[in-house]
Amino acid sequence: MAEAADAARKPYAIAGAFLLLGLLTAPLVYHHYDVVDCFLAWSRASEGTRPAGVYTAGAGADDCDYPPLVPYWLTAVEAARRAAGAPEVGVLTLALLKLPNLLAAAAGVPLCLLGLRGPLGAGAARGAAVLFASSPALLVNGMWGQFDVVVAVLMLGAFVAALRDRNALAGATMGLALATKLLAVVAVPLLAVTLYRRGGLMALAKAAAAGTLALGVVAAPMVLGGAGPAVLRAYTGAVHYYPYRTAEAYNTWYVLDRFDVLFRGLAYADIRRDDRLFVAGLTYQQVGLALFVIATVLAVVWLWRRPGVKSVFWLTTLHLFAFFMLPTQVHQRYVIPASAFAAVLGACSRPGFWLFVGLSATATLNQGLDLLRALPREPLVTGALTAADFAWPLRTWRDLGALVGIVNVVLFAWSLAAFLRERRRAESDDRGATPA
Repeated sequence: MAEAADAARKPYAIAGAFLLLGLLTAPLVYHHYDVVDCFLAWSRASEGTRPAGVYTAGAGADDCDYPPLVPYWLTAVEAARRAAGAPEVGVLTLALLKLPNLLAAAAGVPLCLLGLRGPLGAGAARGAAVLFASSPALLVNGMWGQFDVVVAVLMLGAFVAALRDRNALAGATMGLALATKLLAVVAVPLLAVTLYRRGGLMALAKAAAAGTLALGVVAAPMVLGGAGPAVLRAYTGAVHYYPYRTAEAYNTWYVLDRFDVLFRGLAYADIRRDDRLFVAGLTYQQVGLALFVIATVLAVVWLWRRPGVKSVFWLTTLHLFAFFMLPTQVHQRYVIPASAFAAVLGACSRPGFWLFVGLSATATLNQGLDLLRALPREPLVTGALTAADFAWPLRTWRDLGALVGIVNVVLFAWSLAAFLRERRRAESDDRGATPA
């Protein structure tokens, strides 16, 4: 009994250490553009009392293009800053801005320990909690000052609820994920298949109703506050916002970028856009989208045929990884949901464990390298790291990114092969089983 208690405490201890490290580094390491030019600028526009004010045109470097949940927190940050009389960019504001993401990473531990105990068993649930708590990719995302871990944990929570046949909770949780970032929509098809195969049309209908209600409740005050069109644009205007083959995601397209520059002698400015013709009269953007559509169809078909718990986590992890690798316009942080789901997969599959290790490494490097480049030029907080501390030649940064991209290409191909091997083995075992 004592050993079991110690094993259960281990992931909490790791998560606590990472949370403390994240809070200590909050004012010292942050993405200058995202944090200072956007989030904190939008926060000030709320005046600490008006969440809809976050969408004020011209309030930051870009107009706020986030769904409605994050603006509530930005408003709370500004209210706390004003109450404390703290600087607009200082220890308090930076720590508060990062707090939801850091707490979300810690929340993954009880989600795995308690939520997955039934679907996976106590041992695998503890393993998933340890892997989740130990993920450096999630910690670096917290240092960045974004909200990708929040949306990843909400997405994971929706699947955990579905596997426990808590259909309304699954839908509501996915609704909150969609209220956080549009990125969550990637997981909707596989969640829908999971719900339908476990509980039929009624389960799917309950989840859809609960998700719509949750999203509506979050968005309603923004709409009533006059920010309805801006909230809508956060969903309709997300695509083509950055019309490039890759937005610093070290994926298939990043490798092709470096190939075009280093081996074809093309100028970087000429090869970045994804609206150029690629093959058969199709643009890079159309080819990338088509590849991801094919990946989605395959994942849906495979999950429909084998909707077991292990299949859910294999296919959702691969699908989220495919979203990072195949479409254009993908950001470096969009690999975080795949990393989060891989932590669960790693606890119930040996190949899944190695996929978790590989994804943790490449996701950490992708975010870490890009974060270092985007540090402030001058320290706004005493002791903060600056971009000048890492003044490497631009070619060095891009070549390092290409190396990480090559590893991701190999890892993606290997993970697909590993899944197919496990799938064939499972089907062979099913055919060889003798009815009692």
